[in-house]
Amino acid sequence: MATNNVNTLQLRKCSRDEFVAAITDDKADGFAKTFKAKADMQEQWDECYGAFNDDGELMGAIITTLGKTNPRVANLQLLHTFNKHRRKGVAKELTLTSFQLVRLAGAVYFRVSAEPEAVAFYESIGFKFWGKQKSGCSLSMFKVAGDTIPEGIYDDKDPVLHKALYSGRKGSLALSYIVQESVDLNSFL
Repeated sequence: MATNNVNTLQLRKCSRDEFVAAITDDKADGFAKTFKAKADMQEQWDECYGAFNDDGELMGAIITTLGKTNPRVANLQLLHTFNKHRRKGVAKELTLTSFQLVRLAGAVYFRVSAEPEAVAFYESIGFKFWGKQKSGCSLSMFKVAGDTIPEGIYDDKDPVLHKALYSGRKGSLALSYIVQESVDLNSFL
């Protein structure tokens, strides 16, 4: 449970009905409708957690899934903070709590595909990005190595990470931010 200067956040499961009831016509909350549509299509409401204020109002929600095959990969699927509750630490608390839940459930890897406008937020809580996917989203994926996101191991020689990053499959990188091998510049002289 986290506190901020306005309310106490209460983190708990969030139903589809609770999420839908919180959607407004505020243009800044346009992603809420996308969140709902994707969660409906992928039948992920059982994985939805919400941050509620002292009045029981939904401030934001997150869906993180955990793969069933080994090694288990957690995927932060959807995250939305309703506009009137932004800049209160809601998304941070949802993300950190989600990480802890999947870590305790056996996640070995953690992955997020971030829209361009969300990259700075994720970087501020410790994520590092490998590059861009065909979708234009930036990809972060690491091996869980401790209790916190910054402790994650970003090693593209790890076979699971390497396959996820460079396989050419859906969700892999279209443009990498890193150089995979060092080059001896003297060889060009």
